[in-house]
Amino acid sequence: MKLFRFISNNILFKFDPEFIHDVTQVILSNKFAPYLTSLYSTSNVHISKTYIMGEELNSPLALAAGFDKNCSILKALDKLGFGYIVGGTVTLNSRTGNLKPRITRYVDDNSMVNSLGFPNLGVDKIIDNLSKYDLKTPLIMSISGDSISEITQLYKLLSDYCFGFEINISSPNTEKLKYFHDYYNFENLIKSLNGIKNKPYMIKLPRLEISDLDQKTKLLYEKYFQILLDYKVDGLVLSNTFPVEDSILKTGKGGLSGKPLYHNTKNLVSFASQFFNGELDIVASGGISTSDEVKELIYEGAKGIQLWTSLIYEGPNLIKRLNKELSCE
Repeated sequence: MKLFRFISNNILFKFDPEFIHDVTQVILSNKFAPYLTSLYSTSNVHISKTYIMGEELNSPLALAAGFDKNCSILKALDKLGFGYIVGGTVTLNSRTGNLKPRITRYVDDNSMVNSLGFPNLGVDKIIDNLSKYDLKTPLIMSISGDSISEITQLYKLLSDYCFGFEINISSPNTEKLKYFHDYYNFENLIKSLNGIKNKPYMIKLPRLEISDLDQKTKLLYEKYFQILLDYKVDGLVLSNTFPVEDSILKTGKGGLSGKPLYHNTKNLVSFASQFFNGELDIVASGGISTSDEVKELIYEGAKGIQLWTSLIYEGPNLIKRLNKELSCE
């Protein structure tokens, strides 16, 4: 058993998941944290370049939204070897999120279920945090809201602090996002973003199932895809967590992440790649933890790979190891 997994199973996983995450945030906000994370950094020898939304990146690997919701530990994350980092998800005003407990682990499956619901300090405080950094790793901001107006305001306010955006309309833990799942409302959101566009953006779509894609599901996705194609959206993230019931959580339900999602992620990327034929950049998210899986997804058409839950189970050395394995072909 690897050392990090041994420590996790026997110490860290004995505590509440959100408590451990909060402790991690405190540690990584320390002024010495960048030195600690630099111990896991990727050598410049091990580089596998890619391009996403016009930006040249040193690695296809990215940190997914939700790990650094308030952009308070970016200086430490900057050292780990990601091709880019997604900060947020940010909302216009501060939110406390859903009631606790709101995260539970399924260690045997390398998975988690969360019902967080976008807890964050709000855009003003997050801009204060962003203004302190001079990052080497490109930053994408994940933004969301209850209305088109809220999302477009966030886009305007944060445009000076990132190279692009991820529009999160897909979290199963935020009920009001279902407004954007209506095709008419979805199209109006894209129109509004294009009307103010000065930075590229990609859309993070909901995950409709975790089994094979049947014809009905493909048709549902194709309607979203066609709107993205018609309005020349820059990118697409496939996909968010999968909604499940879980009595451990206060809300009784949440979003499943981790290993059980990989098969569906691969199917989604392959299906989308065939549909778009290179017209926009596809980013894979969900269940990815090995270099073989990264290679499979890139072969299927993904330009980038987002990680989150696998970091919880594999530790900070995961990025260094994957980058090295990807560059040693």
